Amino acid sequence: MCAALSVTLPAAAFELTHNEGTVKLPSAASKIVTFDLSVLDSLNTLDVAVAGVPKSTYEGSLAKFNDATVVGTLFEPDYPVLEKLNPDLIFAGGRSQKAIPKLQEIAPTASFNSDPSAFLDSFRRNNLALAQAFQKKDQAQKAVDAIDKDVEALQNANKGKTAAFLFVVRDNVIAHAPGDRFGYAYELAGLQSVLPAKDPKAPVAPRPEPGSPEAKAAAADRAQTIASVSKAEPDWLIVLDRGAINGAEKTAANTLAKHPQLSQTKAFKEGRVFYTDPNGWYVIGGGLTNLKKITESMLAAMK
Repeated sequence: MCAALSVTLPAAAFELTHNEGTVKLPSAASKIVTFDLSVLDSLNTLDVAVAGVPKSTYEGSLAKFNDATVVGTLFEPDYPVLEKLNPDLIFAGGRSQKAIPKLQEIAPTASFNSDPSAFLDSFRRNNLALAQAFQKKDQAQKAVDAIDKDVEALQNANKGKTAAFLFVVRDNVIAHAPGDRFGYAYELAGLQSVLPAKDPKAPVAPRPEPGSPEAKAAAADRAQTIASVSKAEPDWLIVLDRGAINGAEKTAANTLAKHPQLSQTKAFKEGRVFYTDPNGWYVIGGGLTNLKKITESMLAAMK
């Protein structure tokens, strides 16, 4: 019976548990495409080869993917290229969720989502599940432990302190509270938000037409929120400069300097402003190497 089992069962069966279910393959995935750059970052950290990536600007340890096969954009796959490449596993990203049904027609497709209200738990779960599938769990656990060590140090350094996360788009400043897309900044830094947490599962209102009454009301709400942030005098301002992505001009510091309220906060006047790496936070996210860079840079600024 043992001899029969050794013949009928695959020698290197591949099983990956992800947010949408489980991918099972008869052997380890060897030709991988990922539209999720956090997964790309983690696979690269774990020395797992990736054959196809979306069009983007790749820097640092990911620079080698500037020469990889381009399989579309972060939002829209290039299906003819994918069919020609013939991958045996595809990772969809947050921006390409709608494409999953068509991607599944080409190859088994997995998807990982982070939980804004419990970011670190979902980060650990996703990356250890990824590593388990590729038999790299020890390597991943070592990377996760290093990040946890930074987070512990940040929490000790920031005990009792407050913050506001500001998403800056040209002259517009949008505050993010816990539960918002970048609300995980508070969890990483061990800082208390000066704004109340939001329910990440609450329905998202459609973006209003520019100049419409709804757009004007939304702008008034944002301004009121920023006024509340300024009045609360947070110990830290954490800033993401949306316009500086992919090496573009940095304008957030100038926007804050000209802002009639934020420029008068003690945090701004005393230099307690942490400018995030826009690509690392906005484009890549929770990859094993990228998140370590994020926690290291926060700790260097805040300890």
